[in-house]
Amino acid sequence: MFPWDKSAGEYSRANGFHVILEKRKMITMSMACCLKYLLITVSWWILSLSSTQAAQPLPLHDKAQAEDSEGLSSPLKKYDNYCAKEHFYEVPKAWEIQFHRVVSNLSQLLGGYDIDIVAWPSWREPPVVNGKRLEGGQYVSGGHGGGGKRRVMLVLEIVQDELIQEHPHMRSVIAHEYFHVYQRYVNPSIEEAFSVKWLIEGSAAVFESMYLRDFEQVDDYAETAQLRHAVPDDFGARMESYGNRDVNYGTSTAMVLLACREGGFQRMLDFWKRQPNNTNWKQLFEELFHVSVEQFYRKGQHVSPKTLDLSRMGSLHQMRF
Repeated sequence: MFPWDKSAGEYSRANGFHVILEKRKMITMSMACCLKYLLITVSWWILSLSSTQAAQPLPLHDKAQAEDSEGLSSPLKKYDNYCAKEHFYEVPKAWEIQFHRVVSNLSQLLGGYDIDIVAWPSWREPPVVNGKRLEGGQYVSGGHGGGGKRRVMLVLEIVQDELIQEHPHMRSVIAHEYFHVYQRYVNPSIEEAFSVKWLIEGSAAVFESMYLRDFEQVDDYAETAQLRHAVPDDFGARMESYGNRDVNYGTSTAMVLLACREGGFQRMLDFWKRQPNNTNWKQLFEELFHVSVEQFYRKGQHVSPKTLDLSRMGSLHQMRF
């Protein structure tokens, strides 16, 4: 029997109480819905605020820190094939044939770069390029080309005696200077913020000897043309400066060969990829070669250049450039 089946009074009281409960239930449900809607609204507002803040540009100092953490980007453009702009002035045909063969090999190893290559024989005056007469010699420099754009220039003065005698240096110097272009590509600091000569020139000197060995079947260039000029007493901090004498970069060559004696030349390539500069290079050297620069210098003063050669450097064909 249900309660409202009793007397009318009892039914009226029971029914009234039931109505009150239903009203309270409806009010509670309404409040719950409002609260739920309020929570959803607040959540969307917080999410929107976070998204807006994330979309705001970084302050200038934060941008610089972010760029530094990603490493320097090179202004040089790298391509799969040789693509330099040639400025040749009265170059002998025999030299030009040799040049294109060598630079084709180098491009396969190191890549092709959008640079200017200027060449002329030593019996004529250095040419004028972009309104400026060049200095004689073989070197890589930075300058401004047409339209004021920054350009890298590889300069090759052709030595007449080397051409007549077909001296290996006529080919190796192309490899040496082209490696300097590669250094600028992987480490833009080399142009203005890194100046340690024995690392810059010693790396290029070892590379050119390896090139002659692996591509030109000249096995003794390091010993006969470079290491015989090495001076053990100069092995150290004085070779960091370009102001000190270093015939054929002999001492710099010896220092790089000693540094790479355990890990091969690949370790030096990895060093360049870490983008050393005048501030961090000693730390990077210790991390990669597992010896401090100071300890390395002391060790080198007791090593005979005759014990150094290319045998532990590895093959250029297997290097990860």
